[in-house]
Amino acid sequence: MKVLVTGATGYIGRAVAQRLLTAGHDVIGLIRNDLGMRTLTAAGIEPVRGALDDTDSLRAAAHRVDAVIETASADHAASTTALLEAIAGTGKRFIRTSGTGIYTDLAGGEPTDTVHTEDDGYIPIPPLEPRYSLDVLVQQAARSGDHTVVMRPSMIYGYGGSEQLPMMLRAALRDGVSRYLGRGLNRYGNVYLDDLADAYLLALEHAPAGSVYNLAADECDFRRIADGIAALFGFGEAVSAGGEEFAQAVGPLPALGLSSNTRVDSAKARTELGWAPQGPSLLDELVHGSYRRIWGPKDITVTPGQPTA
Repeated sequence: MKVLVTGATGYIGRAVAQRLLTAGHDVIGLIRNDLGMRTLTAAGIEPVRGALDDTDSLRAAAHRVDAVIETASADHAASTTALLEAIAGTGKRFIRTSGTGIYTDLAGGEPTDTVHTEDDGYIPIPPLEPRYSLDVLVQQAARSGDHTVVMRPSMIYGYGGSEQLPMMLRAALRDGVSRYLGRGLNRYGNVYLDDLADAYLLALEHAPAGSVYNLAADECDFRRIADGIAALFGFGEAVSAGGEEFAQAVGPLPALGLSSNTRVDSAKARTELGWAPQGPSLLDELVHGSYRRIWGPKDITVTPGQPTA
C-alpha cells in the first residue's frame, strides 16, 4: 500500500514510517520545511509539502495514497476532520493516533484497581473530552462505511525519548533530585516504541473497520520510574513531592498526567491483530539502555545483569 503518515519526522511517526517501509509499503510523509523534506528523503520516505492547518494540502496528499496514518497530533480537530472527509467513501484506510491519556483520573499519586478496555463506556475528564470526541468521530466514520481505526498507545518509551519521561528526566537533571507526587503509586501502561510500530503495521494490514486498540505491553508505578531516574543520575532514592512542588518541577499540566493512572487491557490487540510485544521493560531501558546512553553520566559503566532500581 501507499501510505500517508502525518508527523513522519516525529517520535511515533518516524518509527511507524520505518516499520512500514521494512514491510514493503510505500510511505509519503507530510512536512512543512526544507529540512524535513531532506530528512524524509534520506530515510526513503517521499516528502510532500503540507501542514495540519492547510486542509487543501491534507486532502491533496490523501488523494494520492491508499491509507492515512495520523501521528502528528491527537488534538488537531481540523486536520482529522479534513482527512476523514478526503477518504470518505473511497475505501481507503485511516488510522488515528489517540492515547490512553484519555483515561487520566487525577488520582494525585494514588493507585486504582480500574483497568480500562476499549468498550467500557468511559467518560473522560473535561480537559480530555475534545480528544475523546475525535476518537468518537473516527469511529462514527466507520459506521458510515469508511475503514477507520483508533490507536491508543500508553506511555511510549525507547531510544531515549517519550512524551512523559523527558519531563521527569529534565526536572531531575536541573534540580539534582528525582520526584514523584504523593505516594507515587499511580500506574501507567507502557509500550516500547518498536513494539508500537509493529502494532500500527498490523492494524494497517488486518484491523477491522471501526476498531479501537489500547496498546500497553506492561505497566509501572511512578515511584519506581522516579527511582529509576534517580539511579540513572546517581541521586539515590527518589523523593515524594507535594502538589505545588511537583507542578513547579514538571509543569502544572504535565503534573496532572504524571500523578494519574492510565491502566488498560490490551488483550484485543493481541487477539485480533496477533500483536506480541518483545521489547525491553521500561525500567531496564531507562536504567541500563538507551536512556543511560543518551541522558546518563558518560563516565558510568553499567555491569551487564546489574539489578534495576
